[in-house]
Amino acid sequence: MHTIEIPVRYAETDMMGIVYHSNYLVYLELARTELIQSLGLNYKEMEDAGYVSPVTNVNLDYKRSLTYGDTAVVTVWIDHYDGLRTI
Repeated sequence: MHTIEIPVRYAETDMMGIVYHSNYLVYLELARTELIQSLGLNYKEMEDAGYVSPVTNVNLDYKRSLTYGDTAVVTVWIDHYDGLRTI
């Protein structure tokens, strides 16, 4: 499990100051990359060695909007690894 905090930047919001929906996926990818690093791995080195970790599914429920000046707290974890896929 790995948690990061991301300050919401002005460029990530719409005219109402609310985070544009696709930016939440960017936040998730930042957390996923840091999770990989926290395990002592380097994503670029993994790819160079022929290992890839594509995202094949996203299911996202928006509970409340983040606005400019908020901090997104993102927690990611590995639930299951079967030797081929990480879930």
